[in-house]
Amino acid sequence: MFNKKPNVLVAEVPEVVPIVQEAWGECFALTFCTSMQEATNRLNDGFDVIVCGTHFAESKMFDLLRLAKSLPEVQTVPFLCVRVLDGELDNTAFQGISIACCALGAAGFIDLNRWRRELGFIQAREKLRDLVFMLGAGSNCLPRGSANG
Repeated sequence: MFNKKPNVLVAEVPEVVPIVQEAWGECFALTFCTSMQEATNRLNDGFDVIVCGTHFAESKMFDLLRLAKSLPEVQTVPFLCVRVLDGELDNTAFQGISIACCALGAAGFIDLNRWRRELGFIQAREKLRDLVFMLGAGSNCLPRGSANG
């Protein structure tokens, strides 16, 4: 699909790291950070995409997003917000987080649990991987409707 693996910074809680490594290890050049300090130190390392979980560093996803979008050398890097842990969000919570993410400059917000319910586990995983590929290829926003559901 691509000549080189997209370079992806994954900001997540420690228990999600092995899951992402197993799912994406062959597809992306992955760098993991589990604390705000680690993420801050790595932001300028030339990533194609930043993927951040809602539970990252005691729920500091919005803090990392604000920081990334405030740095001139990083602000054009697509930043994808993802909810992996816990249950599916209700519609109101999902809409609120989606709007906040986009208002702060994120490419989008994905509730992976919704996709798992709608598509099944494997297809949800593949859809998320494909979105990260697309963002790594130079698109800085999700196609309309991709983050819904």
